[in-house]
Amino acid sequence: MEIRPILLSLKQNKFMTILIALQVALTMAVLSSAILTTLVTLRAWNMPSGIPHDNIIRINADFYDDSQDLGAAMQRDLQRLSAQPGVEAIARTYAVPFRAENVLNVFTSQDENAAPMQTALVEAETSLFDVLELTLLDGRWLSVNDEVIEGAASGQRAASVMISADLAKALFAGQSAVGKTLWLSKGGDPVQVVGVYSNMMTGENLNGRGLSYHSLIRPQLLWSQENEPEYLIRVDAGKGAAMIEEIVSLFYQEQGRYVGASELLTRVQKRMYDGRGSRAMINLVISAVLMLITALGIAGLTSFQVNQRRKQIGTRRALGARKSDIIRYFLTENALVTLFGCLLGLLVTLYLMFELSERDEENYLNMGVIGLIVLGMWAINAIATWLPARKAAQISPAIVTRGN
Repeated sequence: MEIRPILLSLKQNKFMTILIALQVALTMAVLSSAILTTLVTLRAWNMPSGIPHDNIIRINADFYDDSQDLGAAMQRDLQRLSAQPGVEAIARTYAVPFRAENVLNVFTSQDENAAPMQTALVEAETSLFDVLELTLLDGRWLSVNDEVIEGAASGQRAASVMISADLAKALFAGQSAVGKTLWLSKGGDPVQVVGVYSNMMTGENLNGRGLSYHSLIRPQLLWSQENEPEYLIRVDAGKGAAMIEEIVSLFYQEQGRYVGASELLTRVQKRMYDGRGSRAMINLVISAVLMLITALGIAGLTSFQVNQRRKQIGTRRALGARKSDIIRYFLTENALVTLFGCLLGLLVTLYLMFELSERDEENYLNMGVIGLIVLGMWAINAIATWLPARKAAQISPAIVTRGN
């Protein structure tokens, strides 16, 4: 079949051609964006956390009574929790896995042009390693001798730290991180890396940048009445949900206190993806609706064109065109319009994904998936065109002898 007559026909029906092409382009851009962002979300969702989050309870407890001796109260908390059957390990911390609220830049030198590396800073007591069941990969564990556990009035700061395997690789590729010096800010005091531990998930602030396992643990708790640490409590496997209520009751044995949050880390992990997951699902629903509208629109416009060109189709039939030729004509015409729309949609998709990748420092672009989307768009549009094209093929050659 010659393409030239089809192109001439499309030129004569510019409005319809442009309308269908824009529908295809819009649908493809929205569908591609939804699927590509959903795939990135699912990829992050399925990344291992590196910790037994199903068995770790997070407790956020604060005093509204400022007259309380916070240090003494926390010691009583630790005694009660340690005596509770089913509790295996306890740690006070200023960072909770999957939240990564304290993100900072670390430097390997104080040179003016030193490149920063983003990481989540975890300030906690050294029992955190036991709670999270992390594995020592290089160097040594932080010990109580490295800890600075006291109120915020003291000017002392912990000088030794441990870093995750991914952060060690990013900072010192091919070298051991043990014994290296880091700065947690430009012009700040240096800290020394004494060990490297297995990766653990940090949180949304770093997940979107491909830095999900970048973390640094500093063994210090500098509390105040306005800034109390949280508790992470690892319990016997499978008993986490059942033990939350009884553990909360232990904290309420201290007068003048309220518990602001009590949950398994599993819930914190789920909440980390709730926003992105919801957005992805909404985009997919919108895309499905747009696909349906596009398919119905193409079927309707093709039917309209069939009615407008009945005599032209009858003439072709009278000149010897077979029914299959008429169907192939409309399918080819639709394929050309769909191709133009997909090319336009591809340009929009590439722009959107480039902007999103730049913003989140995450690679959203996947040409293989985009190729499958183009094939899917073509198949759906072909099906939508086939029914009215079949109707056109039934037009009798005798129609050319009628007066209207």
